[in-house]
Amino acid sequence: MRELLGKRRRERSALLSAALACAQWKWAVVPGAGLDRWASTCSCGRDDCPLPGAHPAPPAAPDGSGRSQGTTGRPPILAASTDERMVRWWWSRFPDAPVVLATGRRVAALSVPEEAGVRAMGQLRMLGVRTGPIVAAPGRYAFLVAPYSLDELADLLDRYGLDRYGAVPFTLRCHGDDGYLALPPSRVPGGPLRWIVPPTAQAVPGAPAPWLPHVSDLVRTLVDTCHSVTQLRGSA
Repeated sequence: MRELLGKRRRERSALLSAALACAQWKWAVVPGAGLDRWASTCSCGRDDCPLPGAHPAPPAAPDGSGRSQGTTGRPPILAASTDERMVRWWWSRFPDAPVVLATGRRVAALSVPEEAGVRAMGQLRMLGVRTGPIVAAPGRYAFLVAPYSLDELADLLDRYGLDRYGAVPFTLRCHGDDGYLALPPSRVPGGPLRWIVPPTAQAVPGAPAPWLPHVSDLVRTLVDTCHSVTQLRGSA
């Protein structure tokens, strides 16, 4: 029992530390919906939840309804904050909550299937292209990038997806304006999220946030690897 309690304290401390690090980097976060610790089901109450535990709480309706009992009191993604006092207060109330990053303000992401992500990392390394932080979730890799506009991303996907393959890979997901992404060490049914490439602060005075690549540095390789993996699965 003592070992279990110690493990739980360490897990909670790691979650708070991750949320506070994001606040220091001016990456806005909220406590996510989270998992039922024993059943490993999402506290949002949906049996068909597509991202169990790894999403923000749904916004409440004007009459206060619209949330399950498990997410009552948890802030929606629009409330995401970089204020250290707010972050500490949230995780004092919900110490097991996943760290959910609000994307589009200071940081964005592109996520792909795990196999495509592994291939992309190898190809980018061969090309000498530097990546930023990379998150591994069960079956998915998320590549963090500098914020991008929808028009900018659309132009890139037209060039490297539609023009070259006739379509944009449906397995490529964009986490831009008004989006979100769960960060390590948040727990999902397949286990805790982890950093494949951890964030590192820039070695520049006055620039404490981790370095992030431009989306144009990665998108062609991510489109190519998503397409190749889809083709391989289709021919198997």
